[in-house]
Amino acid sequence: CYHEDVGLLAYSPLAGGSLSGKYNGPPEQYEGARLTLFPGFMDRYKDSLNAKAIDAYCEVAKKHGLTPTQLSLSWCYHNPLVSSSIVGATSLSQLSENLKAHDIKLDDDCMSDITKVYKEFTDPTKARN
Repeated sequence: CYHEDVGLLAYSPLAGGSLSGKYNGPPEQYEGARLTLFPGFMDRYKDSLNAKAIDAYCEVAKKHGLTPTQLSLSWCYHNPLVSSSIVGATSLSQLSENLKAHDIKLDDDCMSDITKVYKEFTDPTKARN
């Protein structure tokens, strides 16, 4: 996208809610959530390095006084390569948090921490042998 001057559309920038941190913890905690409602739909987020990557991003968010949702969406909203993001919310509180994330600017220290996690988990949904 960068080399061809084509904008990126971030479809599901919270990875079906995974990057909100709400699926961290035991499975019974999120029974009835999107992760469990549609068999097979979210499998790529369950059987991979995804949980470790999300934990690392959640730690970055916590370190910088943000929620995981704020960290994820602010990165999308203010990344010059991202033209638009498709966000989803199942409650008004989620929608409010999604919209307020636009007002948050990530500083250089936070961006550096995000880059470190990205370099460790470049594509966490891929199986590793």
